[in-house]
Amino acid sequence: MHGSPSSTTAPPATCTAWRPRWPRELRRPDGIALGSPTRFGGPAAQLKQFTDSTGGLWAKGQLADKVVTAFTSASTGHGGLESTILATLNLAYHWGSLILPLGYGEADAKALGNPYGASHVSTGGSAPDEASLAAARAQGARLVKFATIVADGLAAAAAPRPS
Repeated sequence: MHGSPSSTTAPPATCTAWRPRWPRELRRPDGIALGSPTRFGGPAAQLKQFTDSTGGLWAKGQLADKVVTAFTSASTGHGGLESTILATLNLAYHWGSLILPLGYGEADAKALGNPYGASHVSTGGSAPDEASLAAARAQGARLVKFATIVADGLAAAAAPRPS
């Protein structure tokens, strides 16, 4: 996602969905949405392996001040949806990123019942229902909104001031 005027690949307040192949690509966006299926109450090993490889970026401060949110799915209602989102976001604290929950301020989140992030209970491999999709859309819109605000604010703070 790119929301700042300094972005060279997308206009302000737009979201460009893309899946990074390499951790170094996380330097590019102003906002990051991390998603993983729930595995025994936590994120899948593949996501953990990917995020564990961001140490170099973290050491250089290249993930600081990015807005980060997370979403998940599980095969049962008590399979660890909330704990997966919380565990996924732990690394964002280390990165120095800003955590963005879905929150209960969104009507779609109230219907879903999970303020931490969009989630879906996939019984028998079912596709997400409309409530889950609406919550995910609301979370994505919040990510674009707040990543844009943060990126624009940081750009303005870094701009030379007239004397």
